[in-house]
Amino acid sequence: MKRLVVLLIVLAGGLAAAAFAIPSTAATVNGASISQQSLNSDLAAIANSPDYQCYLKAEQAIESNGEVKLPAVDGAGHTDTGGSHPTVTTGFADNYLDTEILHQLILELAAKDHVDPTTQDLSAARASLAAQITEVLQEVEGSAYACGSTPVTGKVVLATLPGSFVNENVQFDAAVSLYEDDAAGVGTSTADLERYFGDHPAEFATACFTVAGYSSQSAAQAARAAVTSGTSFATEASAAGGGPRGCGNIYGVADQLPAGSDLDDLPLNTVSQPLDDNGNYFLIEITKKSPSSFAAARSDVEAAVQAVGASKARVAISAAERRAVIRVNPRYGRWMTAQTQIAAPTSPLSDDLLNRTVDTPVTAPAATASSSSGQTP
Repeated sequence: MKRLVVLLIVLAGGLAAAAFAIPSTAATVNGASISQQSLNSDLAAIANSPDYQCYLKAEQAIESNGEVKLPAVDGAGHTDTGGSHPTVTTGFADNYLDTEILHQLILELAAKDHVDPTTQDLSAARASLAAQITEVLQEVEGSAYACGSTPVTGKVVLATLPGSFVNENVQFDAAVSLYEDDAAGVGTSTADLERYFGDHPAEFATACFTVAGYSSQSAAQAARAAVTSGTSFATEASAAGGGPRGCGNIYGVADQLPAGSDLDDLPLNTVSQPLDDNGNYFLIEITKKSPSSFAAARSDVEAAVQAVGASKARVAISAAERRAVIRVNPRYGRWMTAQTQIAAPTSPLSDDLLNRTVDTPVTAPAATASSSSGQTP
């Protein structure tokens, strides 16, 4: 009888161990694993860098015009007394795992196209990442998304992160850049860029222009109507506060304006339709156009080719997402193929809790940011 009891205890222990075993994989993408350890490491890196969190929040606000907020990072058990963060919220863990799944898909596409970043590519990607962070933080200065009263640069932000995390993102950015160049089908040599420049002369012409800004669409439309009736645009621009004047490459100017501005199709001495820039409206008039040299326009030509590649790459990536076989560790929820994102686990109803006084309000469960086992504290 004693041996039977011991056997039952051993079996019970084995079943308990099996029941509480935590999968070592956070997700798989077409059979390729995103390990729990690598996800936890990345989450911990972000959780311990308030500056990088601020950058991510600012970037999300800019991309969504303030309509979408980044999920809160700090999970249950976090205190403001310093030290490492034990957890992050499930919402943020899911958000970042979505990002890592997308990264894996893009890296697979890049590998199929034999994209292999060189040392020079990696160096350029690192500089570009720092510049991008600086640009985003400068754009939100003075707003609710500003990172404190002292301006922070991309170089400073990256210094708050582990080198392995930064290298991982630099490697990805370099691969994406090369993949977009390849998708453009133009090439990156000087001869390739010169050929593209020659095929799109209007896009890279030098233009002299006048711009006037208005606080509402109706005010911009009224000013345009006045110009149509005979008032000079220079007069209207002056009345609006003295709009900027200058000359520059049309592509470079259009890149600073809302999408769909189509400046290369705007006739000379003709005022554009009101251009909406997040609730601010602009009118622009081109007073002179002249051919530009390739040397003067090269940086804009490179940007235009990259934009073409990015557009084609987005189509390829979207198709890859729809046909990919993606499995997610249930602790993060489930993968929704149609929405190409993770649906977070459902929180229990308050009526299902044993002690509602203690356990309510119900909050999303936390995902670990520091333990390689992936157990939630």
